[in-house]
Amino acid sequence: MRPTAPKVLQALSVTLLLLGTTLQTSFAQSSDSQPPSQPGWLALTVVSVKPEMMMEFQNFMKNQTNPALRKAGVTWRDVWQNTPAAGDAFEFTIVMQMEKFAEFDSPSALEKALGPQGFAAWIAKAGSFVKSVNRYIVRTRPDLSNQGKMTWPPKLAVITSATVAPGRTQEFENYLKNDMAPVMKQGQATFLVSQVVFGGQANEYITLLLRENFAEIDKGPVPLQVLGSEGATKLYQKLPAGVVTRLERSFSRYVPELSIMPEGN
Repeated sequence: MRPTAPKVLQALSVTLLLLGTTLQTSFAQSSDSQPPSQPGWLALTVVSVKPEMMMEFQNFMKNQTNPALRKAGVTWRDVWQNTPAAGDAFEFTIVMQMEKFAEFDSPSALEKALGPQGFAAWIAKAGSFVKSVNRYIVRTRPDLSNQGKMTWPPKLAVITSATVAPGRTQEFENYLKNDMAPVMKQGQATFLVSQVVFGGQANEYITLLLRENFAEIDKGPVPLQVLGSEGATKLYQKLPAGVVTRLERSFSRYVPELSIMPEGN
């Protein structure tokens, strides 16, 4: 499995993108607040589970992994799963806040909670459930995003991964900021943008559009709902030709029973 778009699609920043402190604050605050203006960092882990081990994997997460993380002081950890509607339904994306890269110089939260021997046992057991594990670090881009109406916890996300041509990232960012984000604001949609920095393709951006359910998707894209057919076509045409070299979309659902949510949510 190559560490490219199909795997990064599951991330949310989450994007992600879903999204560090920015995503946590955006999800935890009320719908009329705005996300912080400064970018943050997220550590994403994409896990492909063996189909026959799905139940064991989820029980392991709920009964062993999350209690150990809470013991270590972790208060926020989002888990998303690809839906059977599109993509690999056995893939999970785990999103955790990252304050600084120096964190990787110290033992992880799990190792601190379990100790060296307990952590080694955890790794061995976790490895029996999965086919592959890929990790990514993404930077949230609140300057390109819009915080719209939403409820906590989130339910469903349309995730789009876009690879931008070398030397044309500024054109793409200008389009998101000046053209797409204002339309999302008009449509009161939560539209979160993140940028892959390590672990994925260079010049890759991930957008996460939160939806309440699949029935909302039947209504059509947000630009179509806000601008109508002609207006939406004009909006899409504002993105200069050749800026995006690859575009992929996927559905992902939030899994509250496997997540660690901040108090009050």
